[in-house]
Amino acid sequence: MSLSIYDEIVNSSHSIYASLPSHGQPVIRNNGVHEWTILATISLVVPCSPIHDVDIDNDNDKKNENEDKNEIIPISLGTGVKCLPYTKLSQYGDTLHDSHAEIIARRGFIRWLISQATLCVRMSNEPRAEEGEQRDIDNNEQRDREQEEVYVEFDHGSGSFHLKKGVQVYLYISMLPCGDASTVYTASHQSHEEALNWVESDASTSSTTSATSTLNSELEQVMRGRNGYKSISSLRTKPGRPDSIPSISMSCSDKIASWSVLGIQGGLLSNLFREPIYLDGIVIGGIEIPHQHQHQLDWKENVIREEVERALWRRLISIKDHLPTPYRLHRPSIVFSSIPFIHSKPTIQSTLPLDNKYEPSPSPLSISHLPFLPPSGKGVKGEIIFDGSILGHPWKKDSRIKEKGRSRICKISLLVEYERLLESFNKGGNANDIESTGKTSYYDHKHSSRSKSTYQLAKSILRGIPSPGGKLKGLETIDDLYSTVEPINHKSHSGGNDSLHLPSTPPFKGWLVSGKQFESFTSSSDLTKD
Repeated sequence: MSLSIYDEIVNSSHSIYASLPSHGQPVIRNNGVHEWTILATISLVVPCSPIHDVDIDNDNDKKNENEDKNEIIPISLGTGVKCLPYTKLSQYGDTLHDSHAEIIARRGFIRWLISQATLCVRMSNEPRAEEGEQRDIDNNEQRDREQEEVYVEFDHGSGSFHLKKGVQVYLYISMLPCGDASTVYTASHQSHEEALNWVESDASTSSTTSATSTLNSELEQVMRGRNGYKSISSLRTKPGRPDSIPSISMSCSDKIASWSVLGIQGGLLSNLFREPIYLDGIVIGGIEIPHQHQHQLDWKENVIREEVERALWRRLISIKDHLPTPYRLHRPSIVFSSIPFIHSKPTIQSTLPLDNKYEPSPSPLSISHLPFLPPSGKGVKGEIIFDGSILGHPWKKDSRIKEKGRSRICKISLLVEYERLLESFNKGGNANDIESTGKTSYYDHKHSSRSKSTYQLAKSILRGIPSPGGKLKGLETIDDLYSTVEPINHKSHSGGNDSLHLPSTPPFKGWLVSGKQFESFTSSSDLTKD
């Protein structure tokens, strides 16, 4: 694939961002501080020639015979650098725990997959009308449906959906993802004062009493934010101020790496998309060569590329031969872009005078934009997210957020759309072993019998299995914190497949999880009981 295609992915992402209302984007605060944010998009690269006529190679280097005939279709856009602390997680699935740009873009892609599968089912269920026959469908709805291209198809043989042949999926991020992929880069750009904050945080962790300083043995690989920021290949939580309440959201590097095994369709959709959907490539911008490496012309292409590849797939090489079909260790292509994003931290800093007193600050807001959804009466509009919910609809402990205050990509919103898809699926007589809707919890949908032997098995090989009793600096008083441990009985977690030899230690052992208690809600906001 030519570099111009990657440039088109970046430019199309920037164009969509520029088309959005400025409300929700970074501003200059009253005290003169400039805000910055991160932009991420997931886009399709689609051959302009008929999709079914295109032949593609396996895995990483998927290329079309005529590279100039590709169309870039942005599917989901996200901005943001915030996440909720553990103390603000909702049991009802109505808030976004992680509002980092990459995660918002991926959740929007899941919403698109549901929309595409629904459209596919609806079209297959619709009887063809004879000439002159009246159709019992609203004309406007029919016109919209005809204008929306379908990139998903249903395979009656496997009983599942998949992307059409030739459709590729790319992630664009305006800067390196937080966590392991940016550890070396962050260290090379770290000021002495900023690094000292985290060194002191590390020291305070080791100097506390044994009751609170010793992390659970299964959590020894997990670091909070930039603690031990010179350590590589470590699981990390999202970064934040050393004195802030911790989050248990894993870093974007860790999550993107997990997509290299599990795919980006997620556990909920693994019931309907049995073939994992992998990222064909990741385009990353905002990489600046630090002063001490200016003489090394290959520093970005060699050193940082090596770090990104190691963080996003190479550190998982130990499970390459242990994954159940159709899961595998996928290797997305990594491309760096020099096209600046208007609201990135480096771009904002470059516009400030040398005597500026204030360091740019991350925006407290996030944006989710789904271009595939029809525009509202006021035109194209993204969701502005603050503290996990729509701006103006704050979350309150032990209470539900009203529907108008919930993001369309939060767990319960996705569950509602997923169950609507199942209903249309059932009407067409395709459901077979798909669960009925209504009283089934989000957790039970994800852990259905249909997905247990494949997705959940691959997940346990990658992470291990959830176990209570985890401890993290700042959350010592939380008794129900879960982290993953290696299975005691490997055979019981091999899906009954005796030929599948599990590795002794999952590479992502210690992964922090919110647990079943945060996924036991139904589409009607009820909590199920064990």
